[in-house]
Amino acid sequence: MVLGDLIRSMVRRSPDRTGIVFENRSFTWNEVNERVNRFANALLSLGLRKGDKVGIFAHNSHWYVETYYALAKAGLVSVPIDWQSAPAAAAYTLNDSEAKAVVIDPEYWPVIDSISSQLTSVEHVIRLGGGEGSGLEYEHLLQESIGAEPPVEVFPDDLRSLAYTSGTTGNPKGCIITHRQMLATIANFLIEIPVPRERPTLLTVPLHTGYGGFQTFAAPYSRSTIVIHRRFQPMQVFEAIERHKIAHMLVVPTMIVAMCNTPEIENYDLSSLRLIVYGGSVIAPTVLKRAINAFKCNFCGNFGMMETGGFVAFLTPEEHVLDGSALSEKRLLSTGREAQYAEIRIVDENGCEVGTNVPGEMIVKVESAISGYWKMPEKTAETIRGGWVYTGDVAYRDEEGYIYVVDRKKEMIVSGGMNIYPAEIETVLYMHPAVAQAAVIGVPDDRWGEAVKAIIELKKGTSATEEELIEFCRERLASYKKPKSVDFVDSMPIGSSAKLAKRELRERYWQGRDRRV
Repeated sequence: MVLGDLIRSMVRRSPDRTGIVFENRSFTWNEVNERVNRFANALLSLGLRKGDKVGIFAHNSHWYVETYYALAKAGLVSVPIDWQSAPAAAAYTLNDSEAKAVVIDPEYWPVIDSISSQLTSVEHVIRLGGGEGSGLEYEHLLQESIGAEPPVEVFPDDLRSLAYTSGTTGNPKGCIITHRQMLATIANFLIEIPVPRERPTLLTVPLHTGYGGFQTFAAPYSRSTIVIHRRFQPMQVFEAIERHKIAHMLVVPTMIVAMCNTPEIENYDLSSLRLIVYGGSVIAPTVLKRAINAFKCNFCGNFGMMETGGFVAFLTPEEHVLDGSALSEKRLLSTGREAQYAEIRIVDENGCEVGTNVPGEMIVKVESAISGYWKMPEKTAETIRGGWVYTGDVAYRDEEGYIYVVDRKKEMIVSGGMNIYPAEIETVLYMHPAVAQAAVIGVPDDRWGEAVKAIIELKKGTSATEEELIEFCRERLASYKKPKSVDFVDSMPIGSSAKLAKRELRERYWQGRDRRV
C-alpha cells in the first residue's frame, strides 16, 4: 500500500461523502480525487518525473492538501516550507532539496521573485488560488489536465517527503520520509488511540509541520471529513466545532492555552467533540486540567518528533484522571507509556541505560523512523545509531513505565554548574492564577554563566509582580531553580508551527554573546 491508495480507497467506499471543507467550499471524496489526479497529471505534463522534489510555500488550504495527495500519487516528493521562513531560508530549502517546482500562496510571490536568481533547480512556480504574479496558476492547470489516475507506479519505499526541521543551530535538516514510514505512523497511531471513525476532524495545525502532514493522510485512513483552517484562531475553532460537529482534532499546548484563555468558549456548543490529541511540547497539568473541564471530552497526550516518524508514547484518555489523587496528578505530568510498536530507552552520555527515575536522553527504535537526513551523512550518524533515534530529549521512566520528558537537552540552563530544566519551572508558573503563558530561558550572567529568567504573559484583567512570581516559585522549587528575574510581555511570540518561539526570546538577550540559540 502507498499513500495514494488512501484516496483511491475513499472513492471506492464513500465517493459522495464530504472529503474536504475549506472556508466556503466543500468537496466530496470523488471531487477531491479528480482534482488531485488533474494536478498530478499537470505536474507530469510539465516534465516532472518520479522522484522530483516540489516545494510548498503556503498557508493551510484545500489546495495544500490536494497538493500533498497529488505529489503522493505522482511519485513526486513534497518539500513543505515554513511560511515564516526568511527569503534566504526558503532559498536554502529549495536549493538543498533540488526542488524542480514550488507551489506558493500568491502572497509569497514577492519572496520567490526576490530569490529567483539564487534558485538553482526550480523550473516552475505555481500559484494557488489566483492572485498576482508570474508563473502558472493552479486552477488553470487543473482545467487543462485530465482526471485519470496518473501513469506512475509508486512503491512503499519510494521517497514521500523531505521535511526540514528548524533546528537550533546551523541550516535546517531534511528528514527523509518514505510512503511506508508514513503509513506505519498512521497505522500505529490508530492501533493505540480510539479516533472517532467517519466523523469530521479539524485541521488547524500548520500543514508544513509533522502534525499537519500526519493529519492530512490520517483523515482518509479513518474516513474522516477534513475541515481546514488557514491559520489557528480560537474563535474560529469554536465556530467550526459547533457548525461542522467536529469530533476530533490535533493541537499543540499553546493552542490549548489560547483557547482556554478565550472567554467566549462558553458561548459555543462543543458537545460533538470526542477527542483532543495534544503534543509537540511539554504541557503544564494546570493548563491540561482547565482544558479537560472546558471541553468535556477525551484527551490524549503523545510524544513524537519528525525523526521518529510520529508518535511513540501515549498518555491515553483513560489515564487523564481528575480525581485529585497524588498518583493522577503525577501522571498528568507524563507523556504516557511507550507504544506497543515502539521501544524506548533512557540512556546516559555513554549510551548505557539508566535506572528508574534517573534522567537521561530518550532514544527510540521504531519502524516509522526516518531514513536519515538529506545529504547530511554525519548528522544522520549522530542522530541514528544502531537503529536507535537519539531524540535530544531528557526524560526519565518511573516504576510503572510512565515517561516524563524533562526538557530538550539544548534548552537546559546551566547556572553555577547546576542543570536546570525550564519546563519544570514553567509548570509551576502556570499554577499561578494570573499567568496566561510562561516561558523560561537562560540569560547571560557574569557570575553564574546563565541565570534563570521567566517571561510572562498575564491573563486579561489580572496583575502580578516580579517579586510575587519569584516567591511563588521559591515556595515550590529548589531555591537555585527559581527565576532570578521576570519580564512581562503583552503577547508571546508564536512560531509558524503554533509553538511558543523560545528561540526568538533567547535572541533578545544573547545578541552578541556566545551561546547557541
